[in-house]
Amino acid sequence: MSTRLQQEVWALDRCSGCGVCVAACSKGVLYWNGEQHPLLEERTKTLGLTRIRLRACEVCEKFCELSCPRLVDWTPIEARSMVSARSSGVIHSGAPNDVIQALLVAARSADLIDGVVMLDMDRYTLQPVARVASTVHEIVNSVGMQYLWAPVLSALNEAIFERELTRLAVVGPPCVAEGARRMMNAEYDRLWPYRDAIRLTISTFCTGMYTPDMVADLLERGKGIDRRQIRSLTTSISDSALTVTQWDGAELTIPLTEVEPFTRRGCGSCDDYLGESADIAVGTMGALAKHAAVIARTAVGQLFVQNARNFGLLETVAEVDEEALAAAKAAKDRRARAQAFDEFRILMLDALSDPAKRSRVNKLFAGLYGAAQTPAGKKEVGYVSCGGC
Repeated sequence: MSTRLQQEVWALDRCSGCGVCVAACSKGVLYWNGEQHPLLEERTKTLGLTRIRLRACEVCEKFCELSCPRLVDWTPIEARSMVSARSSGVIHSGAPNDVIQALLVAARSADLIDGVVMLDMDRYTLQPVARVASTVHEIVNSVGMQYLWAPVLSALNEAIFERELTRLAVVGPPCVAEGARRMMNAEYDRLWPYRDAIRLTISTFCTGMYTPDMVADLLERGKGIDRRQIRSLTTSISDSALTVTQWDGAELTIPLTEVEPFTRRGCGSCDDYLGESADIAVGTMGALAKHAAVIARTAVGQLFVQNARNFGLLETVAEVDEEALAAAKAAKDRRARAQAFDEFRILMLDALSDPAKRSRVNKLFAGLYGAAQTPAGKKEVGYVSCGGC
């Protein structure tokens, strides 16, 4: 088991819950149980009257660490094209989920992909699920992402090793796209099945994912909405609101301040609102009215957008409010700097007892405050460390 994963991600509540470490674990001892991060399964073996605790993680390749998106610094992929889009198949809609569905249906119809790993929702219980869809029928009948959390990438093993799918699209919030991107960039041969299978990543715009108990605690008990009447949940970054759409067409807008208590703690460590590591990012911010903004960040993303146009499933207008998107990016930068200060304070305390971390403290200090400059003509003053700081 990776000590970095435990100390720098789990212990600091930085886990995004993407599920990639569960999929990558070569020992199969990581699992989810509704917690803020995966749990480590304790395995035992009985020899006679003695029960021995097996330490499966002691001899380990640490694929969980090599795949975790929280343990790398991300360089955003710049946009190649930005359009406002609407689905134009059976359903004419500018809702992000409908636009994503149009992209996926067109891709499956053209045989560009043979399956999708996605964040979906059970229509009857409103419980989020990580789902694998391999036919157009399964894609069309999915509800789509409702900002209720489930470990999406934990379903990769089902898709690749059980269903033997070889051309996958991965759909989820930005953290899921980051986890998939780490797999796609894998240098280790044991992770190559994931690298070779993932062909496309689609991210929604995101301000945070909510725990499933939000439905019961806030919507049912707090707002008096029967979960069976809820059709969809949509988060708007620009309006700072969660919109609950019911099957009868009624809508209820809830300020995000009321929803924030249900946000996963790991979302506080995320500084990607706009899916900056995905091939395609989709959301409402910056789009024309009744449209969704579609940002293609790679040549692969552009190919899939054009494919949906060719199938007549996507209508696009080359008009996007780039100032609104830039404002979201600026907010992200401020958030990232605040997180860096938090990390610096924690690291300073750790360095008191762990000399190995002092070089990281110095490096982070220089990044936040600027490296100390020695005046011209003066020699740098040496010092003797007492070992206490």
